Parts: sequence; C-alpha cells; structure tokens
Amino acid sequence: MAFIRIGLSVLLMCALAPGALRAQQPTVTVSVERHQQPGHLDRSKLHLLKHQQFSERSSRVASQYRLPNDTIPESYVLELSSNVHAEDFSYGGSVAIRVRVLQTTRSIVLHSLYSKLVKVEVRNANQLNIPISTVEEDPALETLTIRTDHELQRGIYQLTILFENTLRDDFGGFYRTSYNSGNEVRYSAVTQFQPVDARTAFPCYDEPGIRATFTISITSGVGTKVYSNMPIKSTTITGNGLKQTRFHTTPSMPTYLVAFAITNNFASTRLSLRGPPSSINMELIAPPTVTDTAQTYGLDLGGEIIRTVEQYFNQSYDLPKLDQLAVPDFYFAAMENWGLVIYEERYLLYDELTSTNRDKENVIATVVHEFVHQFLGNLLTPHWWSDLSLSEGFATFYEYYLSSMVEPSIRFKEKFTVEALQPALLFDCDINVRPISYNVETRADIERMFDIISYQKGGSIFRMFHYALGELTFVKGIRRYISVNKGRSVTPDDLFESLQVAASEDAVLPLSLDVGTIMRPWIFQSGYPVVTVTLSNGELTFMQEHFLYRGSVVTSDRTWWIPITYHVHQSVGTVQSQQFWMPQGTSQVSLEQGDLMDGFIVVNPQQTGYYRVNYDENLWIRLIAKLSSDPSIISPISRGQLLDDCFKLYYSGRVGANIIYNLLTYAENEIDAIPWSVAFANDNLGVLQGALVVERMAFEAFSRFVTGLTANVFNAVGFDALPSDEHETQQLRSAVIEWSCRSGSSECRTEALARMLNDLNGLAPLPMYLKYSVYCGGATIASPDVLETLWASLQSVNDYGQRLNVIEALACSESEQFLDDFLDSVFTNPIAGEWANILRAVYQKSAAGYEAYNRWIARNALQIVQSIGLDPAFTQIVNDVNQRQSDIRKYDELVELFKNSSPGQR
Repeated sequence: MAFIRIGLSVLLMCALAPGALRAQQPTVTVSVERHQQPGHLDRSKLHLLKHQQFSERSSRVASQYRLPNDTIPESYVLELSSNVHAEDFSYGGSVAIRVRVLQTTRSIVLHSLYSKLVKVEVRNANQLNIPISTVEEDPALETLTIRTDHELQRGIYQLTILFENTLRDDFGGFYRTSYNSGNEVRYSAVTQFQPVDARTAFPCYDEPGIRATFTISITSGVGTKVYSNMPIKSTTITGNGLKQTRFHTTPSMPTYLVAFAITNNFASTRLSLRGPPSSINMELIAPPTVTDTAQTYGLDLGGEIIRTVEQYFNQSYDLPKLDQLAVPDFYFAAMENWGLVIYEERYLLYDELTSTNRDKENVIATVVHEFVHQFLGNLLTPHWWSDLSLSEGFATFYEYYLSSMVEPSIRFKEKFTVEALQPALLFDCDINVRPISYNVETRADIERMFDIISYQKGGSIFRMFHYALGELTFVKGIRRYISVNKGRSVTPDDLFESLQVAASEDAVLPLSLDVGTIMRPWIFQSGYPVVTVTLSNGELTFMQEHFLYRGSVVTSDRTWWIPITYHVHQSVGTVQSQQFWMPQGTSQVSLEQGDLMDGFIVVNPQQTGYYRVNYDENLWIRLIAKLSSDPSIISPISRGQLLDDCFKLYYSGRVGANIIYNLLTYAENEIDAIPWSVAFANDNLGVLQGALVVERMAFEAFSRFVTGLTANVFNAVGFDALPSDEHETQQLRSAVIEWSCRSGSSECRTEALARMLNDLNGLAPLPMYLKYSVYCGGATIASPDVLETLWASLQSVNDYGQRLNVIEALACSESEQFLDDFLDSVFTNPIAGEWANILRAVYQKSAAGYEAYNRWIARNALQIVQSIGLDPAFTQIVNDVNQRQSDIRKYDELVELFKNSSPGQR
C-alpha cells in the first residue's frame, strides 16, 4: 500500500483519544520522511511522518519471494557503459557470475527488473556451453529464471548476461542526478541499491544474506571521474571520447552494498590515514559549489570518526579506501556502501558561516551512523530484512553514543532520549505495530521496514541492554559479535550468543538468567510496559502492564523482562541506587523500603529503560515538590522523561489533570534545553495547543499559562546569540521564541515583528535557525499588507521545505482579513497539493486560525465540493477537525486549572 499521510489526531493515536483500539487489524508502522533518516526526528514535525500498513499475508508461499538455495553466486564481473555526461541516459552492460550449484537442478534463479536482456549464456567449469531451454522473467517476483536442457550437477558454472537499461530518475537503483553550472545543467549518475534495487541496475542475486565478490569496470566520458567500492586498478582510453575505469575486486559482500558513481566536474580533496590500526585513503567528493571549509570539515571529520569507531569496536577497517560522496539528490540522508558512502549533500557538507548548529549535529551523527555500518551492516549483515534492526538499530544507538565522543560539546547522549527513545515509545503503543523482528517478503513490505521500529526502537533496545548489562560487558559482547561473525550474515541469536559469553565472563546476570531469555521479548514482541510504582506501609511495589489505552476493546497480557533501576533520594541529601530484573510473566514485585521522610524516588533514571513510569499520587507530589524547589536535583534527561511520561499518562487517563498541571508549573524555573525540547514537542504541549484551538476561551487560557511558563526561559535566551551559549541554545531559542510569541507575549511579538521587517528589507538579515520562529512571531501582529508581501515573495521559491516554512509562519497570523484571503488562495494555488498544507497550517495554529477555517468552509461550501471535496487529503482534514471538536471536553478539568492560574501562584 502507498504511503498514507494522516492528521495529527490519527498519527498520535497513543497520545490522543483513549477510544477503542481496533482488534484484528493489519500490522502497521510509522516511518520518517525521506531526508530525515538516519534518526534525528524533529519533535515539532511529527505530523509529517508516514503511517504505513503492511500487506496481508500473501497466499504465495514465502519461497516464491525468496530465491531458491540450490545455486549461489561466488563472484561477479560487472561491466557498464554510460554516456550520462552527454545527457544520454541509456546504458549497456554485461555481468558474468561465477555460480556454484549446491544441488542438482535444471534452473538458475536470480533477480532482474527493468533490464532488457540481449544475450544469456551458461557455461560449465570446462567453458563448454550449456543449452538453455527457456529464459523467463517474472516482473511480479522480480526474478529471472534460466532453465537448461539438462540437469546442472553440483559444481561451478559461469552465467553471462548482456543487457541494456536506462538510468532512473527517482533516486533508486542506478539513477541520474544533476546540478547547475552557470546556465548549463550537468548530469552525473550514482547508485542507491538498498534494499532491493541492485536488481534494477543489473541481474544479480539480490538478497542481503547472499555475499559474493565484485569486479567492476565502467566506461564513461573522458572528462568524468568514476568511483566504486574499491580503488581504481586501471584507466584505459577507448576512443570516441570514452575511457574505461577498472576497479580492484571487492571483499565478499551483498549486492545492496555495491556502489558506483560517474561524476561530472565534481570537486574532491584527499586524506591518507596511516596505521595502526589500518591504512586508509579517504576522498571527499562533492558538487563544485562546495566551499573549501565544508570540504575540509567533512574530510577531517571522517578521519576522526573512522578511528573512533575502529577503537571502540576493537576492529580495524580493512578496505584500502573509504570515500565520501555528496550528491544533490539522494533518497536517504546517506547510504553506507562499503568503501563509498554516498550522502545527500547537506548531511556531509558543513560550513560554520552558513550552516546552523543543527546542521552540524546532523553531519556528525550521519557520518558516525554510516561509519558504524562499515562494521555492523557491512562486515556482518542481517540475514534477511526481517532483522534490519541488527544494522539500523545499532547504527542509530551508536550515532548518538559515539558522536558524543567525537564532539563532547554537543549533548548527543541526552538527545537520544528526546529524538529516538521517546518518539519510539509514542508510536509503539498501538497493538497493531510490528515487533522489531518481523518477517517480510515483498518489495513494498521490505521498504516499510525502514521505519521508527528498526531505527529508533531498535536503537533504544540496544541502548537499554548496553546499560542493563553494564557498558563494559556490553561492548565486550559487541566486539565478540563482530569478530566471530565478520564476513557472514547474522540473526538475533548470534547477537544473544556473543552477549551471553560476555555476561557470563563478567557475571552480570543471575545464574538462572541468560541474555536470549531477557532480550527475546523485546525483539519478537511489539509494544512495551508501563511500570507503576506505589509506596505503602514501607513497601515499594512495582507493577507492569502493556501500555495500551484503558477502555480499549483490546486486552493484552504481554509482559517483559524489565531492567528496573531506581534512585531513592533521602531527605538528608543521600542517593541510593537500586536495580533488579522484573521477570516476564510477573505483573508485580514488592520490595521493602524504609521511611522516605521528605525524600522521593526516581525510577528509570536517565531513561535508560524502554518503558514508561507512573507513580502513585503521593510519590508524584514528592517529585513535583522537589523539582519546583530545585530542578537541578534531577538530571535534565530525567526531567524530560518525567514530562514525556506524564503527558502520555494524562492523555491515556492514567493520571489526573492536577498531576500534569503541577508538574508543568515546575518549568517556570526550567532553562535547560533538554526538558524544554520534550515539553514543546508536538506530542506533548503541542497536543494540547492543537486540541484547544476549537474553543477560543480554552485556547486563550492555555496561551496565558504558556506565556507565564516560558517567561524565565524567554528572558534567559532572548533573540541574540551570546559567545557563552551552549550548542543546544540555538534550537532552544528558536522554540522559545515561537511558543512565547504564539502564546501572546507582547514583548516577544513586538521584537519579532521588528526583526522580521528588518530581514524582509535587507537591513539586518536573520540567522537561518531563527528565521521561521521570528517570522511566525512577527506574523501574529503584522499588518495584512506585510503578510501579503511575504506571501507574494514566496511565489519565486521552488524548494518544498522553504515554501512549507513560509506557509507555517504566515499561518501564525491572527488577522481575520489576511487569514480569510490566505485560505481563499487555495482555489488558485498552482502548486499541486499545497492547498492542503495551507488549510492544515491555518486551523492548527490558533483559535483565530480555526475560526478562519470555519468561515472559509461556510462561504465556500459549493466551490469546495466542486474542487477539492472528494480529495482524500480534504477528507483527512475534515476528519481531523471533527476529532478535535469531539476531544475538547476531555481537557475541561485541565482548562479550568489554566483559567485559574497566574504566574507565581501555580
């Protein structure tokens, strides 16, 4: 099924209405928009995620989608010829595959899609031709079956296929990309084969568990430069303005890691690293528009990161080169091709003069992510896409963990909880979401595996066991996992076995437990628990249950082996740390606990465990009292965790309005970026703001509350950067300005408008990271003429992201005249689908926007029916608005608390 865009009220199903979950529904998942991989989610843009549904189990047996195991490839010799430099997008090729027949057969089955076969030939070990009876292509299964007249006995054969093909234009397979050089458009060609697109470039055995060597030769224009996984072996001028570039043979590897690129006038710079532990030649290749600063930063960063990864895994990188290629158009943020990592250029090229702090984070984390894959993913590969998390989950965890070693000034370890763990918890509470390990067969379902479950949940589970087993034990197990399994495909059992060896050596588990037993529920079972903690008569009780909505028609008795850690903060200032394993199949564990006096308890400190925590009312009150008097008594990660858990517990009916209200009031004294990132998230305060727009009095009460809540942090960060700012202050400042201005701070709005006008007039350009927030803040009080000028200027902008940012900023307006005109423009907007972005932005931003939407509906009913009324996107918008209207009463008690609150009296 194609990707489905859905509204916030549907997407955030676990944070919103506690209505009945549907039983017996197809398995679902949620994935990030392209360009947001590998893992850094923007919690203010969760509404842009894609909700996907897996196919119903096919009547075809699985073996029809998987290749038979009677033949395997040992080596490929691949030769291609392309004139992409001359804007000729066709190419020709040949592939000679050394095939080993494992059992007697009359057919060789491999993958092929899009290639036009010119000649197919099979020869035996003596180079004698084997007669072919039929050559059958199955587009549905994407296979090529070559049937022979006689049985092929066990042994070695050579399959040679000549073919013709065309460069794709959709960022998949072997595709074309371009950039402008003055008035000239220059074309290059690059590959993106993961997961199943090598078969679209040349016939091959295109499964991750099948490894072979590749010897690649590419004929291209003499003015081009060609790259592949291995260094160049030779270059030969062939005539007619062409040359042939031959590469050294690769190690044995799966097809999805094969890569090649034909570049046209790209810039490059080189670095040589000398051993120990390994000698590596590195080259950074990018379009000619790249700055020297960005080239130098990316190259030096790559050298530092590969050494960090080698040292951490105690494993040398054994290919002779590790190149990094930046291209203008790429489906993912980057791809870990062995020896030739390819990036969408903004995820590799960082220039401090033009880039933001967030850009720097993304570059560091992306390079770490891809270099971790050189070991976990390339050196050893998941046996099948069902266990993609053995590659992507590890890379997501380590992109934060190892990035913190590369750049300690950025709080990567803390950001993991905000950007990976908490979003995974958000979407993993639907009974129909798939588990980490999930069997898939078809192309569409394989592509759906590149989701929040493989990346963010997988990384969260590996992080949990990293801390539960102990950091030293875990890394010992991972090093063994790599060294024992390198050069082959792996399953979760291989991971369990290596971690078990390390756990046994270090005696970190009770003798009755083993790693496989405690990890399997987290890998093969979807969802997670909420642990509820109560204190009564000196006894501390922990209860686990599957985090689903109360009142749901679905019940679940799932349980997990939970690594429980908790800190007991005594009134005298001492902190006692306790930990134990809560067994699967056990719903309750009670422990003796002395008198807390004025102390309190924090469960799951640093949010290392993948579960939510609820407390009885007395324990919540103790926690909130201490936070209100001194937020620093609990770490920023734990403060963010308390906010995130409490919001979801409130939205699911597990805590009352008084608890979430009182917890929020502590934030009057909060100035740290981590807790505020959690509070401002679309799935936390954003849910309340979006829900309350349908009733002006409720929305205004909420807005006054937020204005008071953010006053101190607004004064702390202001509009201007300071030399003493921490790295995270940029993002915090941007968020605080937007929330303070939208909630009604006159000081914020006045300053934002002045700065917006100065930017529009070219008098004082805004830094890029502040542009949207300042424009949104200024738009709240800007005149219709100013807003119309801004809207008119957008007509010359073609970039989708830039257009969306301006639309979102304009939607912050509270001018009835402008909002009416803005909404009416959807009927004449020439950009396909942009009308829906305008509608959503306007009604979701404020009560004024919601009222404008209702006026628009009333005055344009007939035109709406005639133009967009039957569009599925409009149906989704109508359903989302209706859901907000039906949800408003759930928040009555909390709204009353907002109405009766005032700064300093909370």
